[in-house]
Amino acid sequence: MPKNISFMSFRYYAYGLSFLFLLLSLISLGYRGLNLGLDFTGGSVLELKFKKGVGTGDVRKALEKAGYSHFQVQDTAQGTVIIKLRVDQPKERALSELQSLSPYELIRSETIGGIITSELRQKAIWAMLVAIGGILLYLGYRFEPVWALGAILALTHDVLIVVGAYSVTQREVNLDVVAALLIVAGYSVSDTVVVFDRIRENLRIRKGTSLIELIDLSINQTLARTLMTSLTTFVVSLALFIFGGPALSNIMFAFVVGVVVGTLSSIFVASALMYDIKSRMGPQMSGSV
Repeated sequence: MPKNISFMSFRYYAYGLSFLFLLLSLISLGYRGLNLGLDFTGGSVLELKFKKGVGTGDVRKALEKAGYSHFQVQDTAQGTVIIKLRVDQPKERALSELQSLSPYELIRSETIGGIITSELRQKAIWAMLVAIGGILLYLGYRFEPVWALGAILALTHDVLIVVGAYSVTQREVNLDVVAALLIVAGYSVSDTVVVFDRIRENLRIRKGTSLIELIDLSINQTLARTLMTSLTTFVVSLALFIFGGPALSNIMFAFVVGVVVGTLSSIFVASALMYDIKSRMGPQMSGSV
């Protein structure tokens, strides 16, 4: 693999592409919003025990045929089927439609109200803020604060684009997706930390070399590791996205998009942002070291 690619010379093109994706994400979020799931909108939870062998696929097809969308179906170890419907989807009609599959016993019928969904939204927001705050403190302690700022900006860029992808495709956003976003954020930062570690090491052993040259050298030195790790993760995520079924596919969509965006940002965006921020803070911080 080539070891002399001038990644920093492409940084303005990378900024332009990133800006385009961020703009599309923000426009979609502003006009279309997110397709929030039961965890955030409220609704009904039904648990049924069918007398005949009826699987989750049969239940899903019956509900789709009846005009339902954005619902969740899962089976349990007790042989029952759990159905989650949003607040705008009447459970009475769903129960009536499912009678055509097989007689069943209604084990449980619950309603998730506004108070619970409000608490879940607040917890999701706090989880994101605490995670990003913890990452910022860690990076600020391990590297210079300016480096941490570059990494956090790149991380915010990655998360916003993934959230925007959910808005564009109108895939359901629930607590599982929030957890996936946090994992994607951690994955993105780990790639950036590898590059930053190599930059810091080269700063010690190659004194007198300009920072921009050291950044290019460090990215080239870690490129094989970054691409192999990302490719392995991407292939697994893509396989689960395609063959994992509707519920798992929705979660893995965050990984498929996040791995691609996170890899590109760790190579082209994070270090470039760090360099440009340092450049504007003074020539003594961006020139020879």
